[in-house]
Parts: sequence; structure tokens; C-alpha cells
Amino acid sequence: MLLQDVPPPPAATAPAAPLPPQLQRLAPVAQKPKALTLAKGGRTENVVVRYQIFLRTIAKPGAVPATPEGVTLSAIPCAWVVESYLQRDLCFYSISGFLGCEEGATKPLQAIENGQADLPSGTACEVFAKPVTAAEDRVIATLDRIKDQMFDEDYQLAIKPRLLKTGVTITER
Repeated sequence: MLLQDVPPPPAATAPAAPLPPQLQRLAPVAQKPKALTLAKGGRTENVVVRYQIFLRTIAKPGAVPATPEGVTLSAIPCAWVVESYLQRDLCFYSISGFLGCEEGATKPLQAIENGQADLPSGTACEVFAKPVTAAEDRVIATLDRIKDQMFDEDYQLAIKPRLLKTGVTITER
């Protein structure tokens, strides 16, 4: 059997298609682990409550009106919503060091912003458009002021009472 040099395939000459606009994005904005040691009957167990706040941003292009031939649009309609969520995972470490986590809990927060704007022609209505990222920045600024309080309140109201019901003593590390 003879091996022959095979010429490489011809390069693609068609231009690459533009990427479609990104209409939804999930982005973490704050995280905080809370390390605990649980003790009961002379035995101890390490636990971590992992908190995260994240944003879900959705951009919705509006309907572009029909334009006569030769007429160009000067603005593209765009609407968006920026929603925030608190996510909590309760994770236990075994004596062998393995980690097991309960199914996470996610709850919506009150920091939300809706908006709409006419974007300049040639600008895509997507999550990276300037008015959309400006809305995200405003929501993040709000969350930065209250995130530690939210993490602490969730621990005091949702986690600590549940663990104490089992008869353990909790030590925060």
C-alpha cells in the first residue's frame, strides 16, 4: 500500500455568519461561604453553607417596523429585565473528606430593573448593549450594599433553626 501526500482542502471563502445576539445571561455577583462545625454526642461534623447572589438578564428585541426600500432605521427597539436571586447550598464533609451537598435552594430577590430604549441603528439588542449593562450595574450596586445582611438573615431564618432542631451545637468557624 502506498501513501501519497493529499493536498489540504481548500479554505472556506464564504464569510463567517455573524453570531446571533445573546438574549439571556446568568452572572454571579457575590459569593460567601459560611463554615460551621456541628457537635452532638461527642461527635463533630464540618458543614459549609455556600451562598451566591446572581443576576439573570434578558434582552428582548422589539418588532422592527416595515421600512420602504431605501429608507434606513435610525433606532432599534430593545427591552430588558435584570433579576437577582439568592442561591444557597448546604454541604457536609465526611470524616474521609468527601463533600455531599443538599439540593440547592434559590429564591428571587427584590432587586429588579426593567427598562427599554431605542438603540442606535446597527447595535444589537442583547445583554451586552450599554443600557442593559448600565441596568445590571445599578442592580449590582444595590446588592453590594445589602448582600452581607441578606446572607446573615438567610442563615438566621432558614439554616440555623433547622440545624438546631436536630439537637446539635453549632460553632461558626
